[in-house]
Formats: sequence, C-alpha cells, structure tokens
Amino acid sequence: MKNIPYLLIAIRFLFAPIIFFLAYLKDEESRFIILTLMFIGLLTDIFDGIIARKVGVFQLICFTVV
Repeated sequence: MKNIPYLLIAIRFLFAPIIFFLAYLKDEESRFIILTLMFIGLLTDIFDGIIARKVGVFQLICFTVV
C-alpha cells in the first residue's frame, strides 16, 4: 500500500513527455488526448496525496543554505 503514491507519481512522470510530443502535433485528436492525460494526471495527484496521508508516507526534504 505504501508504494501506491510512488506509482502514481511515476505515472505523471510518464505522461509528461507524451503530452509534450502531442502538443507539437496540433490536431484535434491530440488536443483531446492531452486534455484526457492532464485530467488523469490531476486525479493521480489528488489520490496520491490522500493515500500518502492515510498510510503515513512522506518525503523528507532537506534544504541547504549556501
């Protein structure tokens, strides 16, 4: 169950190059596919946050000041 948020993040990373490629095609079908992928990406982001909070998955972010 703790791997599900990471899987959802990976899906969004895989969508990014597909969306960029489709943006160059500029036809009606690619616009619909881009919209669909963006909507799926939005849903994965929402569920990623919900699931991560429920199972206690968090990412430790360290900032270094130079």
